[in-house]
Amino acid sequence: MFAALALATPATATDVFLVASYDEKDACGQPQYEAAMDALKQAGFADLSSKGYFLDTRVSSKEEVLKAVEQIKQDIRSDKPKLVFTIDDAAFAMLYEEVLQHPETRMVFTGLNLSLGYYNDKARFLDGRTPVANITGVFEYLFMRDQIGMLEAVLNRQLNKLAVLHSTDAIGVILKDQILDELKGTPYESRIVLFAAEDIPTMIRHAKAINDDDQIDAYIPVTMSVPDPADNKRKTMDLVAPTLIKHIRKIDLSLNSSFTEYGFFGGVSIDFYQMGFQTGFLATKLLKGGAIKDIPIEDARRSIVAVNRKRMQELGIRLSPEARSIVDKWID
Repeated sequence: MFAALALATPATATDVFLVASYDEKDACGQPQYEAAMDALKQAGFADLSSKGYFLDTRVSSKEEVLKAVEQIKQDIRSDKPKLVFTIDDAAFAMLYEEVLQHPETRMVFTGLNLSLGYYNDKARFLDGRTPVANITGVFEYLFMRDQIGMLEAVLNRQLNKLAVLHSTDAIGVILKDQILDELKGTPYESRIVLFAAEDIPTMIRHAKAINDDDQIDAYIPVTMSVPDPADNKRKTMDLVAPTLIKHIRKIDLSLNSSFTEYGFFGGVSIDFYQMGFQTGFLATKLLKGGAIKDIPIEDARRSIVAVNRKRMQELGIRLSPEARSIVDKWID
């Protein structure tokens, strides 16, 4: 769960901790991790020492994760790092209250999906979006309105129903709730149909129901970590994608372009690398002496339109020249 991926080789205490919620190769976390490092290097902070931690919360047991988190807390107390980056909700949730006890250490988060109010109610660090303590960062935005706008362009008509097939782990539920929140107050709010995948057999049953329902035009796979009773292991998105693609012959909208590489159709999604770089840029402001109260929480700014060409052909979709012109990334 630990990695010495350093800007410079640590001698004694480490300047920068990077704590990722998932494993080193995670499709969501890896681009953010690399981008934060790149931002520091480009800003002239290549000499800072750093240490990487990977909590692997999608598959590790609760006991393993808590043990790793306790070690990170001890390292924060002993090393007194200048910066702690957290990547995605799990890492932030388990560490932000500890960092609040060390005002000399600044925390910069990337990829939060759960509402800031939830965290702030537990331990105050914000007034609105302005830091009142030693934490700032970039909130993940899913661009759901843009996503549905592109979907309707593909359908060449208004959307009937959109299914959200989500896992029941913490991140699956958080993302499901964020989808609903971003569509609140829009005509699409009442067109969402939720399917909770408690395990793999339930997921497959829901997949067949989505496929057979003529009112459902498309679906969003949010199956982040699904228990499989066949081997008592949790299956992540890369492992469940082939099953969903097999059972659902409808447009699958990806929450990020990495999921499009697993075979889903794609659409408008968050650009994880750019979000990580945006976070790293905030960190460089702090390292240059900026006051954290002058560096408010930001929303992720950049989306990317990615389309899986093979899936598009399988579904018999033909994009108009206008739709093709806005695709940033074609995946074969």
